[in-house]
Amino acid sequence: MTQKELEMYYQSIYAMLEEKATMSRTAFDLWFSDLHLVSISDDKVILATPQDLKRKFIADRYMDFVRECVWDALDYKPKVEIICDGIKEFSEAVNPNTKEKLSKGRFGQDSDLKNETEEEVKSSGLNPEFTFENFVVGSSNQLAHACSVAVSNSPGGDLGYNPLFIYGPSGLGKTHLMYAIANAVHDRDPEKAIICVNSEEFLNELIDCVSRKNMKRFRDKYRKADMLLIDDVQFIAGKPSTQEEFFHTFNALYEAKKQIVLTSDRPPKEMYTLEERIQTRFSQGMIVDVQPPEYELRLAILRKKSEKGNIQIPNEVIVFLAERLNSNIREIEGALKKIGAVALINGKPVTLEMVKSSIPEYFRENKPVAETVDTILEITARKYDVSVEAILGKSRTKTIKTARNVAMYIIKKVLDLSLNDIGKMMDRDHATVFSNIKTVEADMKADDKLNNDIFEIMTEIKS
Repeated sequence: MTQKELEMYYQSIYAMLEEKATMSRTAFDLWFSDLHLVSISDDKVILATPQDLKRKFIADRYMDFVRECVWDALDYKPKVEIICDGIKEFSEAVNPNTKEKLSKGRFGQDSDLKNETEEEVKSSGLNPEFTFENFVVGSSNQLAHACSVAVSNSPGGDLGYNPLFIYGPSGLGKTHLMYAIANAVHDRDPEKAIICVNSEEFLNELIDCVSRKNMKRFRDKYRKADMLLIDDVQFIAGKPSTQEEFFHTFNALYEAKKQIVLTSDRPPKEMYTLEERIQTRFSQGMIVDVQPPEYELRLAILRKKSEKGNIQIPNEVIVFLAERLNSNIREIEGALKKIGAVALINGKPVTLEMVKSSIPEYFRENKPVAETVDTILEITARKYDVSVEAILGKSRTKTIKTARNVAMYIIKKVLDLSLNDIGKMMDRDHATVFSNIKTVEADMKADDKLNNDIFEIMTEIKS
């Protein structure tokens, strides 16, 4: 395989890593900025990093994440291995941008170890975008919302809600509630030292202070806080040194009656690699969950977010979307953003037909897969004035090759079939399908005619 082909595959893998990452940008750059693809085959993908510390950390902490991203990017499931291809000192391996970020505070202030300030603690991680006022309440999140409001009104009080542990699948508003609590408390008392952080940032600050031999700075920051809020706390599971430091931080704050708020994708009892003593601490407060939004809540979210985004959407479209976008709130937000962008670019009002053709990836018709594939092939063949047999054949003339590539791209886009399944239907291997689809995606960036052809084909398919 040529270097250019390796780079093409890795661009897809890296894009998937960025898209699915739940860590901070600083943490992502620290661990993945110099990861690269060594080789790829039907049964194995080998990635490499230049230092053994990173290799061990990624293998221990992020291997499942990397493996899933590779599988999603390639659309088949090879074995994934990470190797070290040159050991360097930790400080030398950090790229210049990441290294600069690590030497500064979250907002760019100098974090000189000899001149730690109270201000860094007070302003750590607040995000004013998320408030209780712009949180849409329904039966699926009502209890979590009520407990969050109660905590914001009486942090560390006698409610028995310390810690407040909010859990549920990704994209349902846990982080929103966490920030809303912090913002409400901060608005009432700006002098309170409130720290909002995700578990990756907590871990990376710990690593940074260990490497600088200044644990006092870390402990002073976290154990002197008036309120500590940690997002995605499940990621500290399986890390003994991090759990040890977290345990003592938790105890210090709890005994001082300081409020602790935690979010996770699962309840404490299902965090199997979390130490029992920490599970016990999590369970001594209030544990609440959030569920996927019910139909009425989806309607309310669609209306509120379309109004906030200044997107004029007819009621029939709102109802259509609410019936089909039933996974999570991020899915709803993503669909609305794309609808708004398409309407703005085309300069046309939002209609049901436009929505069906512009966001097919968010829903599928209940039509048999084979029948839909046949329809795609027929419409694509007609568009390029070739036969379906030619598309499925071996000819490599420019027009037929373009039609073949476009058909593969649209089948993947509309039906989300695996590369292997598409390859079987079109008598190609998965690597060829992958390469052809990537060619279409690259050409679409500069070819308006190709974009228009695909738009017209997908519109006809939907109709």
